Amino acid sequence: MEGNNRIMRKRLVCILLALTLCGSQVLSVSAAREEEIQAEKEENARKLSDANQKIDDLEYRKQQILSAVDELDQRLVRVLAQIDLLKEQITGKETEIEGTHTRLGEAEEAEQKQYKAMKKRIQYIYEKGGQTAWMLSILEAGDLSDFLNKAEYTEKLYGYDRKSLEEYAETIRQVKELSEKLTAEKAELEVMKNEQELQKASLETSLDEKKAAADDYETQLEAVQAQASQYKVLIEEQNQELRRLEEARKKEAEKQAQEAARSQAAENSRSSTEEQSSGPKVMDSGTNSNKESGPVLNEPDSSAGPESTDTSENTEISDTDTSPDTKEHNTSESGRISGEDVVNYALQFVGRRYVWGGESLTDGVDCSGFTMKVYEHFGISLPHYTGDQEQCGRGVSYAEAQPGDLILYSGHVAIYMGGGQIVHAANSQPYPKGGIKVSDNAAYMPIVAVRRLIG
Repeated sequence: MEGNNRIMRKRLVCILLALTLCGSQVLSVSAAREEEIQAEKEENARKLSDANQKIDDLEYRKQQILSAVDELDQRLVRVLAQIDLLKEQITGKETEIEGTHTRLGEAEEAEQKQYKAMKKRIQYIYEKGGQTAWMLSILEAGDLSDFLNKAEYTEKLYGYDRKSLEEYAETIRQVKELSEKLTAEKAELEVMKNEQELQKASLETSLDEKKAAADDYETQLEAVQAQASQYKVLIEEQNQELRRLEEARKKEAEKQAQEAARSQAAENSRSSTEEQSSGPKVMDSGTNSNKESGPVLNEPDSSAGPESTDTSENTEISDTDTSPDTKEHNTSESGRISGEDVVNYALQFVGRRYVWGGESLTDGVDCSGFTMKVYEHFGISLPHYTGDQEQCGRGVSYAEAQPGDLILYSGHVAIYMGGGQIVHAANSQPYPKGGIKVSDNAAYMPIVAVRRLIG
């Protein structure tokens, strides 16, 4: 009977070992699959992080492009406004030139009439015997008073003719000078208008390029965002699979524990029956009095979930640009220079040629390039654009203008010399009509602003 019990216990042990091995294989397969999915999830999380970082980078670049587009739009609006203003000024000059032509014609016609009248009087004198007859007519005067009256009349007549001719000649000279001046001013305005139109074309080209780049970034963003969405879907599916495997593993572990408990209970029951039927036994001193127990199963900790992956990305925060606004330019040297210093330096280049977009005081500059390079010599930085120079320094009225101040017009800029004079890169005509020159009337065009950079 005791031999049969031992055989039964061995069979139970074998069954328990078989169940344990079977459950271990199931758990081993489940753990391997969890590791595989976890690795795939981590890879997808890394790709998602890279995609998010790329999205942030593309968004940043896109915002930079859009900011540049806004700035170009504002500059284009200013240029268009300046072109319209210059067109109005050119039309005004044309009207003034037409007026001078009319005045010139009237003066020339009056001069001709006066000249013809004088010729007729001279002709009459000579037809009556010339100067001798004229002298005889005076000498034939009845008395001294009559003689003096005739002589005085003759002198007044000649004086009147001479004075009239001189006045008409002076009027014609002044009108011609005014016409030439207005024509030169009109030509200068036309040069400025052409430069603004070139600026307009350049800005429009830049705008088209920036907008195309913004569209390209938008296309890239859509593609990367679609990839990121796919990675999120994959990660969610893998999370669900991991939860399913974890639940299956827990169920398998519970099942093994229940089987082990049932087997242990059955063995305990049989052992109790055997003891009751066989009576008390003498135990060997070296034998453990405890009954033989089945194998102990180590139940995995079901509370420990799958290893989580930190998918958060470290966002690199760039240092905030604390450099001063480029429009608040460095004037650290301004305490040691004066407006006269600026003017004297600028006058060294009078006679040099005008080149649109140029930045060389010796080989050629345009109006804003001239002011930029002159002030650069004194350590003061200016942008190479008239519209931007309107924002530099501080504004003062024309009545308060001092030597060295910037005088800004629509699409043009000059350096004030004092006494109503300016030095500037006027236009592309040969010097002295164009090039770097001195002009006596700073208000020859409407003044937009006066900016002080020193003092």
